[in-house]
Amino acid sequence: MIEQILTDYVKFIRSFEVLLKDKYKQNINPCSFSRTFFERVGSIDGIEYWFHGSGCTAEKDEVIYAYDIGGNEIEFSQWKFSEFIRTHSDYQKLNYSPEFIEYELYQLINKGILSWLIIEGIEGTSFGCVFMSYRVILEAPYVLQKNIN
Repeated sequence: MIEQILTDYVKFIRSFEVLLKDKYKQNINPCSFSRTFFERVGSIDGIEYWFHGSGCTAEKDEVIYAYDIGGNEIEFSQWKFSEFIRTHSDYQKLNYSPEFIEYELYQLINKGILSWLIIEGIEGTSFGCVFMSYRVILEAPYVLQKNIN
């Protein structure tokens, strides 16, 4: 079920990005041009959004979609993903614990859908660091649909 929930999460984010790209006639990720072409806080098609740092939080129908972007990959923490589940009317009924969500996300790493977020070049060291954050590395082919449900 977590894989389906992740697909819904990614589908919304990609559809939201398409809305912004279409509106502002850009073909790059909105996180890259939010400071240049539009306000970092706003709304589009019933979605309230605010860009922050390297990511965005969007809210539609009281569902929270918080994420970061690295290149064109969606990155998120277990907490951000849990907030999506907690605020989604269909998924909140599942009463998943943070530990269960973490375990299931780890299973998606084993399946090659997610990977750990690795930050390279920590100042003063010659190595990177793995945080308890995830990168989406394999998206379902139908994710890039234009409409947001």
